[in-house]
Amino acid sequence: MSVSDKAVLALCDEVWKWRLVESPEFASFCGFHQYDDAWDDVSEEAYKKREACIKEFLKKAEGIPTNSCSAEVALSYALLVDDLKQYLKGAQFKSYLMPINYLEGIHNNCNLTISYMKFDTEADFEKYISRLEKLPKRIEQVVTNLQKGIEENIVLHLRSVSRVPKQIDDMLKTPVEELEIFTPLQGDHPNVSKEKLESFQAEAKNLIISKVNPAFQTLKDFLENEYMKHLRQKEGISSLANGDEWYQQCLDYHLSYPMTPQQVHDLGLKEVGRIKQLILEAAKKEGLGENLPAILEAVVERQKSFFKTREEVLDYVKDLCYNKIRPRLAKLFKNLPDSQMTIIPAPEYMKNSPAGYYLGGTPDGSRKGIYYINNHNLEECYPYQLPALSLHEGEPGHHLQAEYALTATHLPDFRRYCEDMNYYLPPAKFALNTAYVEGWGLYSESLGEELNIYTDTFDLLGRYNFEIFRAARLVVDTGLHAFGWSKEQAVQYMTDNTLSVQSEMIKEVDRYITWPGQACAYKVGEIKFWELRHKAEAKLGSKFDVKEFHHRVLSCGSVPLHVLEHIVDKFIEETSSASGEGN
Repeated sequence: MSVSDKAVLALCDEVWKWRLVESPEFASFCGFHQYDDAWDDVSEEAYKKREACIKEFLKKAEGIPTNSCSAEVALSYALLVDDLKQYLKGAQFKSYLMPINYLEGIHNNCNLTISYMKFDTEADFEKYISRLEKLPKRIEQVVTNLQKGIEENIVLHLRSVSRVPKQIDDMLKTPVEELEIFTPLQGDHPNVSKEKLESFQAEAKNLIISKVNPAFQTLKDFLENEYMKHLRQKEGISSLANGDEWYQQCLDYHLSYPMTPQQVHDLGLKEVGRIKQLILEAAKKEGLGENLPAILEAVVERQKSFFKTREEVLDYVKDLCYNKIRPRLAKLFKNLPDSQMTIIPAPEYMKNSPAGYYLGGTPDGSRKGIYYINNHNLEECYPYQLPALSLHEGEPGHHLQAEYALTATHLPDFRRYCEDMNYYLPPAKFALNTAYVEGWGLYSESLGEELNIYTDTFDLLGRYNFEIFRAARLVVDTGLHAFGWSKEQAVQYMTDNTLSVQSEMIKEVDRYITWPGQACAYKVGEIKFWELRHKAEAKLGSKFDVKEFHHRVLSCGSVPLHVLEHIVDKFIEETSSASGEGN
């Protein structure tokens, strides 16, 4: 290993370890438990200090001579520098002053963070108690940032925050023993004595009642009595100071590919038109109607009441994933990871989440990757939606994607782990590479056709609906944040151009208002995956191996789309050289 390689990898490691110290919540998520006694410092002062540290890291990086670096280390260097520069570019937009919404925030995230901890020894429980003791300060910082946001006119829209007081109130009314943050104290803990466990239970209960709940009550009161008076009047982020630049930076962050709002909008319109024709053609075969509202009505009529219980939904998805999809993956993939994902219902506090979502596991297997199924609203669970959903969230989607990255131990840690949290922070955040992550998920839905997962026209309509849904997002997200669309305009467009009911589209539009640019990443990323695959197929002809292609694009960890292009070009070049065909 060259001196340059060592210097680059040492800096990658230094930045990574600093990130874990700076974000104990992220560290817990990744399975690094040495910081389980602490919360992130989300104060404005902490963010300013982080920005200064990142500038120093960037200065150090730019001082490393990289001319003798190996190709893989040179790529890690480029990714690290790009990440640091992107963070600094986004830091001017103080998204940390909007640290809570109905989708996320300390009232929800505290449950997730506690669930990531390990509870094997007394020392683990002592960290848990310490974390509970510090939770009120973490909540207080949220109030302080929201107040600062009012002063600087960096505030949320009504649709983003109106449900939060009730969410907090529901939590406050729940008996302590039934709270998610108390769950770790339930059940068997063979390495902790009964007496000690009871002591931890009593201490935790007292902390929650006397310290944590009052802090959440203060947050709730502030939101209702003060913050709600100062919400931004228009849905789009562009209505804030420097809002147009803010939105462009959000697009740059999530897409990792240069596109203007107009380009994204036009791409969405084009894709909606194309996919709509596929839906109409498929529906015609079944006599389901000649327009989207009629088709939706016919599909719902045929599939309503298919599931009688929530357990039936879960069993259906498990059978689909374990018995139908998994056995067929070897057709398109090699070196499949052995780790089987867990499939469980979404917890009560996430009952307003999407139909399904995925959270990655840890490399040591102490926490499995989890595919959550939202089966809380039984009347909204239709079987035709579940194949595409499961391909996206499970395998070969996010689970396979996450497992490939975690097992790529030759890569620096910052390339193996995805900070799948705090979606309110972009663009002032380390890279999520959303277009790569979600683009792969949508690309995986389309692979269901090659894997013969879509067994009838209804399954195929579910796949097309998911795709047109992501295409319509391009139109609506840019409409809201760049072109002055109202919530009503956005909801109407989504309802008119997807196989979805209006009530669901209202929820979706609320999400786009809350996370500017995030919803655009899916379709842009999927299109890029297919563009690169078609390019490789055309260049390599009979030498193209889809298993090797998928291995290359997964084993690199999540990367910006322009880097993905470089990786595929290298794959084409190496395969061509190996076959003796040249370029």
